[in-house]
Amino acid sequence: MLRTALVATALLATLPALAQERGALRTACQADFARNCPGVRPGGGRLIACFKEKQAQFSQDCRTAMQTARARGQAN
Repeated sequence: MLRTALVATALLATLPALAQERGALRTACQADFARNCPGVRPGGGRLIACFKEKQAQFSQDCRTAMQTARARGQAN
């Protein structure tokens, strides 16, 4: 029981940082995805596939945010 509580506490402590990083990713990339991947629906890796295919057309800020997210395991 104590172990479960400790694990839950550790996970909850990381949530604000993850939310902040995802917010930064959204801020950096939202316009790029709208421009470069119109009609591509989220889910199933479709947006990541579009990004990989058209990476050169994305802004440097978005490419950097995607690279950071990938390094931290948030995007594949």
